[in-house]
Amino acid sequence: MAKVGYRTSNILRLVDMHPTMTSYSTVALIIAKSEPNIFLDKMNSEKRGVINFTLRDSKRHIVNCKCWGIQACVEEYNAMLQIGDVIDVVGAKVMAITPPNSCGLSEQRYQPRSTLNCALVVNEGYGYVVKHNDEDLATLQSLRQLLHQPHKSLSSVLKLADVRCAAPGAELRPPVFIDLLVVVAAVRPVRELKRKVARNGNNLMQCLELVVVDASCPDGMVFTLWHADWIRRAQYWQPGKTLLHLIDVRISHSQYYACSVLSHASCTLIYENPLPQSPDCQALLAFAATTPLKTYDLFAQTDLDNLPAAEQIQTQMTVQQIYARAEGELQDATREHFTAVLYAMVTKFDIDGLTNCINKKCKSCRRPIPSNRNDCDNEHCVLQFSMDFSGTRYEHFFNINIQLSDQTGTLIESRLSGGVADHLLGLNADAFQRLLERKKTELKWRFLLKYFEVKLLVKKPTAMRKNLTVIVVDMELIQLKQLIQKISTF
Repeated sequence: MAKVGYRTSNILRLVDMHPTMTSYSTVALIIAKSEPNIFLDKMNSEKRGVINFTLRDSKRHIVNCKCWGIQACVEEYNAMLQIGDVIDVVGAKVMAITPPNSCGLSEQRYQPRSTLNCALVVNEGYGYVVKHNDEDLATLQSLRQLLHQPHKSLSSVLKLADVRCAAPGAELRPPVFIDLLVVVAAVRPVRELKRKVARNGNNLMQCLELVVVDASCPDGMVFTLWHADWIRRAQYWQPGKTLLHLIDVRISHSQYYACSVLSHASCTLIYENPLPQSPDCQALLAFAATTPLKTYDLFAQTDLDNLPAAEQIQTQMTVQQIYARAEGELQDATREHFTAVLYAMVTKFDIDGLTNCINKKCKSCRRPIPSNRNDCDNEHCVLQFSMDFSGTRYEHFFNINIQLSDQTGTLIESRLSGGVADHLLGLNADAFQRLLERKKTELKWRFLLKYFEVKLLVKKPTAMRKNLTVIVVDMELIQLKQLIQKISTF
């Protein structure tokens, strides 16, 4: 792709644009980009494409620049130009755009909102886009500072507590776009998902889920990134330290989480660690520094590092009371979890059947690993193992579903896991897998259909953890005479 030189005197500022210009040139910073859209040109049966870059060259103004060309040209732009690059736009055409209506709706919902009434169009053969000269350090430094300076005031941001509650039927309504100031609380491993319809010949797409919080909502909300560039940048975000000013982030109702969630849309802008640091930013960082980050993992039932001491669990409850406090009429919204002592019979303890009671977890980050894989998806773990580790990168642990029944019902969510399971069973997960089936059956009948005093940690369902989680902290065999005494006094 040959690039024709241009004189410095021809470079204009974005604010100087007007719709009559047909050969406009500027130097600007990329603050957002779209995925390339490739399509078949019916006129000549060749594949063409378009990609959009959102640019700025001052604290006040941003504009969109669409680049059109054959497939190879558009894919070259996508590979060469990233968010944070300073670029030269040469020979662009300036187009007038329709301002948003009173409801804020317009074609700009498919791209970030421009602060000017113009947009740039670069057509292959008439104009081009390239990275700015690396030797022009003054220009590069001046423009790159804009990557952390929001063009929009924080006065428009909402609190998470105001937007996280979804009214009945919210899943049937169109999504809403809002502004937020949040701090990253957790970054989950990148996942690959299959598209229903392949796009540009690719049926796989990447997805990264984060948890973001503010002082009004320490429980957090899920924030999903689909764009490859932002997924790469998010790998460097630090929980409790990275602030995000989100502009026009999409909020919608998730049937999976049964609550509102956030997602990056084609019109969304993200400013990382916004500068200058306002009092609001300082207050949010202070909140994050003084608030312990929670375990926002979907597999929270395997988080066994911070269990309460068994001797501290003394409140006796029935199965019915546990459900009432966790999900029913006695639920306390101010408490995320509680403990209980339950006197019950073990009515399910399937460790010698077809049910899988052994799971894997990463030796580094302790996150669960799918049974069909041997490696963690976390890039930090991959790097650590590649540098100073040999051997298996995972370890096995017990994760046994144990059902407990008393005179009021059956608690079906209880799990016996980790070191607690090792202690009660008298062996670890690796040793268990080497047992003969006859020995596994004998071990099962040490528990099944017998009465126990069971001490439980009950974690209520939240936006980050869809299901009720009940973890066995300790359990002790109890004789029928003691059981009758406990139930009668209770």
